[in-house]
Amino acid sequence: MSIHLPNPLRKGDNIAIVSPSGTLAPDLLHQSIALIRAEGYNVEVMPHVEGYSTSVFSATDVQRAADLEQAILRPDIKAIICARGGYGAVRTLQHINSNVWQACNKWIVGFSDITALHSVLSQNGIASVHGPMLKHIAQHGMHNPDVELMMQVLTSGEYEVSGKPLAYSRVGRAKGILTGGNLSIIYSLRSTPADINPQGKILFLEDLSEYNYHIDRMIQNLKYSGFLAQLSGLILGQFTGMKDGATPFGKNATEIIADAVAEYSYPVWTGFPAGHAQEVNTPLLMGAECEMQVTEESGVLKSGTFI
Repeated sequence: MSIHLPNPLRKGDNIAIVSPSGTLAPDLLHQSIALIRAEGYNVEVMPHVEGYSTSVFSATDVQRAADLEQAILRPDIKAIICARGGYGAVRTLQHINSNVWQACNKWIVGFSDITALHSVLSQNGIASVHGPMLKHIAQHGMHNPDVELMMQVLTSGEYEVSGKPLAYSRVGRAKGILTGGNLSIIYSLRSTPADINPQGKILFLEDLSEYNYHIDRMIQNLKYSGFLAQLSGLILGQFTGMKDGATPFGKNATEIIADAVAEYSYPVWTGFPAGHAQEVNTPLLMGAECEMQVTEESGVLKSGTFI
């Protein structure tokens, strides 16, 4: 499949705000919009982002899908930032025509529940950004390192990060399409039209507030099905707020996953600073060809040569 890098964002361009999942507190919504506008971009809040909450969801499934479709298809909108994650994207996807994804020529940004959108975009050969949403922008500003890296990708398509791999990393070099996101969402997409094809991919995983045995259940599904064996590389991000049951599982999330992939030879980078931690959520260039190199001292992930 050919890989399409969306058109670069420019000052004065229109950025749409959508909520494919949960609703965002109005103060965070308006504060983040003001910060983005101050950087020279126009911001348009899609019709059902604010004031249509149905408790868990920002609006009805059909309304959320209509907002996303409109933002994708309107030629005057050059990028889309999801207001927040939560839950609901998998329901939203079911009301969007597959032709809409093929027509997407703009960046879509988000993480957590937005993993579902990244998966569909990647299937259609469209790159996207797993990264900070509006709460992070409101709390940390546009000149936070994570937000600056996100904007660098949106405006140039160029991506490179480096850091120090933690325990259970495995040295090596890999190249492939970067995919993944929230483990629970990836697990929920199994055997659906939005399921990830793992062949030759570099997989990124993170999660929030799961029991350790739930992590094991999900990763064993990926192992037993042959999913993990097909990867070219693995990156483990933040596993925030993990829990144990009355009987401790005996391993944390990183140890559980490292054990599941111990028989494979591809490189593993643990402790990548992306996920649900309050302070740091390093963006990733999803659905694009990337190169990953892990040594004992450092890890590097960068965009590769696009087909």
